Amino acid sequence: MSAPIYDKSDEMKDIIKELYEKRKDLFGEMQKFIFPEMIECVLRSDKQAPKGNKEILKIKGIKGPVAAITPVKYVIYGYFDAWASCNVESKIAHVANMLRRIKFPSQEEIDDLSKKGMDYEYGKIEKPDIFDFKAFIDAFGTSWSAGDKLVIPNLLDDINIKI
Repeated sequence: MSAPIYDKSDEMKDIIKELYEKRKDLFGEMQKFIFPEMIECVLRSDKQAPKGNKEILKIKGIKGPVAAITPVKYVIYGYFDAWASCNVESKIAHVANMLRRIKFPSQEEIDDLSKKGMDYEYGKIEKPDIFDFKAFIDAFGTSWSAGDKLVIPNLLDDINIKI
């Protein structure tokens, strides 16, 4: 048995940059604290996604001593075949869904920690909750994560979509 093979995904990185540029209304406050360089995107290419796998992408935070050796604080990952099965609109929605999970500090939290002589620890991830699911279902429909099986609006082009 060999080690898994993960390839970096420039496509996902480009989607993150476009979301940051074109949808400041969705990610504006986040941009003060989380930069695209802090997020790495990889896809497993040596194995197909398990049949029961319902998530196209997952996100993991990097904290503690590992965070000291890399500027990367978050990793978005998945399987290449599952990602490749998605249409462009779905890919954008999946990346946006992962970005929504990144916990970032408020200015008040930074100020409070600063008064105590402490720093904010990056790498924290919010677990998906009912409000996240509701926002994406309201914007894209109940089957929005079905890959290319469903046509959904393009989050980059339609500024009326709120998630």
